[in-house]
Amino acid sequence: MRFRLRLIQVILSLCFFIVLLRLGYIQLWCHEELSARVNHQSNRWIRQAPCRGPILDRHGETLAESVRVASCFADPRLVQNRDKAARRLSRPLKMPAQSIKEKIRQAPGSFVWLKRYIPLHQVEILHQIDISGIGLKWEYQRSYPNGSMAAPILGFVGDDGKGLSGVEHIFDDWLLDTRPPRRSLKDGRGANLPLSSLQKGGNATWLRLTLDKTIQYIVERELAWGMNRSQSKSGMVIVQDPWTGEILAMASQTSPSFLKGRTQGKNLSILPVQWVFEPGSTFKLVTAAAALEENEIQAHEVLDCENGKWIYKGSRIKDHTPQKILTFEQVMEVSSNIGMAKAGIRVGKQKLYEYIRAFGFGTRTGCGIPGESVGLLRPPEKWSGISLPVISFGQEVGVTALQLSCAFSVVANGGVLFEPTLFQEVQNQWKKKRVWKKSSQVRRVISEETSLVVKRMLERVVLKGTGYDAKMDGWTVAGKTGTAQKIDPQIKTYSPDKHVASFCGFVPASRPRLTIVVVFDEPEGLYWGGHNAGPVFRRIARHVLTYLGVPSDRNTQRAKVSKKAVGAGLVSAL
Repeated sequence: MRFRLRLIQVILSLCFFIVLLRLGYIQLWCHEELSARVNHQSNRWIRQAPCRGPILDRHGETLAESVRVASCFADPRLVQNRDKAARRLSRPLKMPAQSIKEKIRQAPGSFVWLKRYIPLHQVEILHQIDISGIGLKWEYQRSYPNGSMAAPILGFVGDDGKGLSGVEHIFDDWLLDTRPPRRSLKDGRGANLPLSSLQKGGNATWLRLTLDKTIQYIVERELAWGMNRSQSKSGMVIVQDPWTGEILAMASQTSPSFLKGRTQGKNLSILPVQWVFEPGSTFKLVTAAAALEENEIQAHEVLDCENGKWIYKGSRIKDHTPQKILTFEQVMEVSSNIGMAKAGIRVGKQKLYEYIRAFGFGTRTGCGIPGESVGLLRPPEKWSGISLPVISFGQEVGVTALQLSCAFSVVANGGVLFEPTLFQEVQNQWKKKRVWKKSSQVRRVISEETSLVVKRMLERVVLKGTGYDAKMDGWTVAGKTGTAQKIDPQIKTYSPDKHVASFCGFVPASRPRLTIVVVFDEPEGLYWGGHNAGPVFRRIARHVLTYLGVPSDRNTQRAKVSKKAVGAGLVSAL
């Protein structure tokens, strides 16, 4: 018996000694190899859901931001009772149980999304449900707190956090958080442990635009009113600071028929910088400025408008309202094509072309928005015999709304073309910053004296002429109407019933604070620019000037008129 006990002790001691030797061998000689194997099996480097910096307006108000949301996933290998799991998840996920069951059943591997971007109140319910194989992953979703406001400009972001259009795409490298992957643990079955939190996004990353959220809201509201009133195919508005070139608001809207056939019913175009159209009579601003600057004509000089019909080199030029003898001011006032054509002929095709280019047409504005069109402007050597007079009143030339806005800003600010800008400053996660100039002068186009004469002519357009519907109480308006026929591709000539209606101008006329361009494509019924775009201009200008606290200039204008009247009375008395 004693021998047996001693034998057992020896055997146990020997076994213990062997285990001890094995343990020592593992700890001392195999430590590095086994540690590496453990790390490989239990740790996984994952890249966290991308977080983008916010997009702000000029006052720091948020236009776009990334918000923390959860997404529910399943590992089909670990879901023991799919019917029960689907029934329990149906209510918190707000999905049919059969749909959940099918997603789990048809999953090709060990991972399937059940629902992405779940609101927080649903997440709280899901946290209380403990189902094997079901987990939550926290992500960032792009949110636009103002709804669809400025949507074409801001663009949108894909599920991978990449910007796909608009400003989101332009500044994708600046706004997208590129933090390195971080370590995640997985359990013995190989499943990732749920991520209960995310690191905070880079607060140092942001983009500030020149847009004013309040002005943008006013513009989109009034544009929608104008679209409903005119039943147009599409419409767009630009509000610009004429002294700096900064874009305060830019909006476009389209009818359902315009969106038909486009991807997912979305219009990704930024119409004010990408859509090219014949400007019609709004282009007379350029011809008038060129003729006055070159001293080819004076504001009070009379022109024969041929009673509304004029044959030039075998082609007939018509006015919508027959006129006979008019001063050059009245030519602009009643928007006579014949009178303006005669002024353009005096300038000559080479000089007129140079002024058109100087006003910024036929080239990109430099606003920085991708896809911007240069418009349509042929060199003089490719003009036909009738090109000079018809270009003088806005045919055979294509422009964008932003080009028109910049051109009217030239007259508003005293003759200088500024480069328009939509961006103020941007900073990435490494605090690298880019700042845009508040005002970038391109060139002087016309003298201050000429700009004052053209400004007075544009005021007469609103007070007495075709722009009467844009007239405001409290502030003087200087502007020009435009009604251009569209080319019908089927008949390859101007359509009798398709038009582009527009009104371009600035307020207050005595000291402009805003340049506003309103354009409608194919309005129904009465298609005149003054009738369709003029009221929208007036409503936008009134609300924005009130918001900015711009004082009325009507009293100043009355005082100037009174002094002129008194002077005229003294002269007549003498």
